[in-house]
Amino acid sequence: MSLERFRARLPLVAFVLLLLICLLMLGIACACFSDHPMQALERALAFIPALPALVEVWFVSLVSLGAAALAASTQKRARAPSPAVLQRFLL
Repeated sequence: MSLERFRARLPLVAFVLLLLICLLMLGIACACFSDHPMQALERALAFIPALPALVEVWFVSLVSLGAAALAASTQKRARAPSPAVLQRFLL
């Protein structure tokens, strides 16, 4: 199956997520197979102290999720569906 036909059957979001997962798997394979596996693990774990605190990450995630939910809810309330849209699936 060609990539063009496969992409036509998938929504754009699913295709992008699949592409990112494949890219991540390729990166992990290149990092792990070029070195001894324990050296790659030690190198990956060495970055943990440089990461921001978990409390900060959760706070930023919650605030951005709340803002997105608020924006989505105000957009839905702003416009009411037309009668034609409401009756579209009635038999």
